[in-house]
Amino acid sequence: MRTKARTGYHHGDLESALLAEARSLVAKHGVEQISLREIATNVGVSPSAAYHHFPDKSALLNAVAQFVFEELGEEMQRAVALYPGKTLTAARRRFRATGESYVKFARRNRNLFLLCFGPHCDHSQNAKEETVAWNTMVGCLNELSDLGFINPKIRPYAEILSWSSIHGISNLVLDEMLPEEAIEPLLDGLELALRAEK
Repeated sequence: MRTKARTGYHHGDLESALLAEARSLVAKHGVEQISLREIATNVGVSPSAAYHHFPDKSALLNAVAQFVFEELGEEMQRAVALYPGKTLTAARRRFRATGESYVKFARRNRNLFLLCFGPHCDHSQNAKEETVAWNTMVGCLNELSDLGFINPKIRPYAEILSWSSIHGISNLVLDEMLPEEAIEPLLDGLELALRAEK
């Protein structure tokens, strides 16, 4: 049974509180099962107070999606940081870490991951700003290219090839059409596809 919204809001940052509650509900129940009114009630404010920050549910969900994109990028950065060094071996391990962490994030955060690539997310905003996740992967590819690992003919296509492959297998894992372990042979194949001719 839902409780009535408390009068007055004393947390100091209502927008952040709404985002946090929306993220929590999406993670538990998915996008379709929540409403802006419910989120406002859970936070302890009237719906009109929530509408002051977000005009509708889609606006709030888009803000949550942008936040989750940042979380994904930060997780990829942490995974990459586990393999320091300037050697080709370290650079290859960092590249693989971007793919592994991407799939693991999707697996652990199914509903949030689906939100990020669904109709409630404004992808034009991500395209303009270039997300941390995208830049992390590009940085790893640049390292491999500088070390002579990537075929110069393939380099212009390396980002889209890598991202689409990793994103595709993430969805297949979520749909239980492939096990999470399938990322390893996929990354083997990606390295072969990117590799410079000898």
